[in-house]
Amino acid sequence: MRTGIVILLSGCMGLWAQEGAERRRVSSPIAFYDDADLSTPGMANISEYFSYTKVPAGRDVSFPCTYFSLGVNKRVSVSGGLGYARSMFEGTSVNGLGDTYLGVKVLVSPEGRRRPALALKPMLEILGEPSIADNPLAPDRVNYVLPLILQKSSDYYRVYYMAGYATRGIIFNSLAFEWNGWSRLTPIVIVSGSRLTRELALISEFGLNRSRSDVVAGAAVALRPGWSVFANTGRSFGRIDLNSSRYQITFGLSFNLRLWGEK
Repeated sequence: MRTGIVILLSGCMGLWAQEGAERRRVSSPIAFYDDADLSTPGMANISEYFSYTKVPAGRDVSFPCTYFSLGVNKRVSVSGGLGYARSMFEGTSVNGLGDTYLGVKVLVSPEGRRRPALALKPMLEILGEPSIADNPLAPDRVNYVLPLILQKSSDYYRVYYMAGYATRGIIFNSLAFEWNGWSRLTPIVIVSGSRLTRELALISEFGLNRSRSDVVAGAAVALRPGWSVFANTGRSFGRIDLNSSRYQITFGLSFNLRLWGEK
């Protein structure tokens, strides 16, 4: 069962260029995942969740957090996510509204017998204060994320792939495998990667990674029709730097709410 977009890494690199040099805007790698399915027209799916991420240089705690999606018609749904974040990075603590995402998912081509579904999901990204506070190299507060989604399903599983570009200088992709062979329990495994496209010499000078890879495993449990709980955990793999995830934990509750149409 899908629980919305999962931001596998948030935050920005707080770095200075050489003294006297021009200040530059640098991001840290970030990846997203989502499937090609749309919410039923008139149906809202709402998730409330808690998230904790530990990195070598600090930690991020996000709660309360809300993600929602709403079906507009058979080809379009809208979604958004926001939360309150408490960030500690190299001894500096910042609390405030976390990163906010607003998106529109458009089903370009539905899934066929041999053909995967294709969807586009442009998003508006508004970085919160914990991502840019006291950071002379913080990226712009408002950015865009431009991904495409491919999905293939069977009676027992779904596989979906998301790839795209964030205008603050990040390319990313993710691959998710979801098992649907049980009536109430839905396990999922996600592997993701992202890579910076700007200021690569500066990043190398500070010994930070240009790219990042993560693996996340979790499950959703259906409590009753339209209600479920979910949890996942994961970490970065490969070369570790200050922004790599030692581990992250997310858990929450998801439910459906009919706003219009037949019940």
